Amino acid sequence: MSTDQSIDSSPTVASTAPPAYVDAGDAGFKPGLSNLQIQMIALGGAVGTGLFLGVGSRIAQAGPALAISYILAGLVVYAMMRALGQMVLYRPTTGAFVSYAREFVSDRLSFFTGWIYVTLAAMIGCVEIAAVGVYVNFWFPDVPGWIPALLAIVFVIGVNLLSVRAFGVMELGAAGIKIISVIVFIIIGVIAILMAAFGRPLGESIASVTNLWEHGGFMPNGGLAIVLVMQGVVFSFSGVEIVANSAGEAKDPQRTMPKAIRSVMTRILLFYIGSVLILAMMLPFSDYSGDESPFVTALGSIGITGLSGVMNFVVLTAALSGLNATIYATARPLRNLSANKRAPEFTGKMSHRGTPVGALTVICGVLVIGVVLILFFGAMGAFELILGSVSVLILFGWITIFLSHLGFLRQVDQGLVPAPTFRAGGRVVDYICLALLGAMALWMLFNFTNPTWYYPPIAVAIVMVVLTIACGIVRRKYPETPTRTVAVTTVRERS
Repeated sequence: MSTDQSIDSSPTVASTAPPAYVDAGDAGFKPGLSNLQIQMIALGGAVGTGLFLGVGSRIAQAGPALAISYILAGLVVYAMMRALGQMVLYRPTTGAFVSYAREFVSDRLSFFTGWIYVTLAAMIGCVEIAAVGVYVNFWFPDVPGWIPALLAIVFVIGVNLLSVRAFGVMELGAAGIKIISVIVFIIIGVIAILMAAFGRPLGESIASVTNLWEHGGFMPNGGLAIVLVMQGVVFSFSGVEIVANSAGEAKDPQRTMPKAIRSVMTRILLFYIGSVLILAMMLPFSDYSGDESPFVTALGSIGITGLSGVMNFVVLTAALSGLNATIYATARPLRNLSANKRAPEFTGKMSHRGTPVGALTVICGVLVIGVVLILFFGAMGAFELILGSVSVLILFGWITIFLSHLGFLRQVDQGLVPAPTFRAGGRVVDYICLALLGAMALWMLFNFTNPTWYYPPIAVAIVMVVLTIACGIVRRKYPETPTRTVAVTTVRERS
């Protein structure tokens, strides 16, 4: 009798793969964003009102050295986006870093992060509608700023209520306009500088490379000014993380997200640092102010005043794009909080089109408060008032991303999540960035050079006390969230 066996009788064994984390906040959304739309959302998130309007007053304060402020902040943002990219590719979700804070750190941090980010994004939305009022006043100085601000809210909320595809189409068009316009402006600026250098200035242009070190020097107000303008610089980068929210509704996030995240540093160098240097060379820094877009001021200086109106249309489009992106980025975390029993139930309502109608309705109501601020303080006054209040909250969101990434790396070491294939800075870079962001936040909270320095710490203290009480109440009522982990088993046969 043959002893050869053709059938292996070894037992079948089951191996357990790392648990798959499922977030209840992702239910109901539909993937509708294409590769091109994702790329333009990433571009649009990095370029907005902070560049087109806010840079004017920052140049007047820091001079050409403003470029250094953008380089320093840009390096931190780049490290943050690489860290966020590893988590996004591990698990794309509309909840973004609110969801990652819950999975990798704690439900408590997720609660604080979610509500602070929702508050922050709503305030940034108010900044954007205030900017709309400023831009419309360029053509219609007698029109009260609150009227175009209110019309902007109605239009953009309507677009977001339609579908994520409608949001993507609007952002594709608006982001495309402002990106192309910045590139065209840089080209025109370079031409003006070269023409002036060869003795053929455009109009009454005084464009010159020497403007970088003349009129008081590269740092006309000293090195401290580089720090003093950091609030505005931080605000400029505040929309860059929106690309993480879009991953949950992307058609192919594993292919599109790495491209979008890798290009962040290129955008920062070209659009921010490049624009600041061109602006500083086209006019002495003291010729800029916060009364109008610095791009409009610079174009007017070379005698092509007709383009000033065109540029004002561009920056108006940028403000609408920023408002569109902000509303999108606010609604998703708010819906995520609601789905996880950390926000009122009605804010989690979804439409049959896959849009968070409950969250969008609440955001609309909050933005109306911005209209009231414009009514009392004027469009420009409301812009600066809100801008000074949001920078610390922006830093809190960035700090959360680095804390979540450290938790993500711990779980990678423990084998609970797969090792990332997308490269990031690692723990050392995370700790360095956390130290820098912490120091920056403390300075913003206790900036004694500001006569009203005590406003930010009082406001932050009130917010933290309110959230601590609210978190305690909610966690007692709902100790567990609907978010869950599901063990995935696979079966293999021995041969």
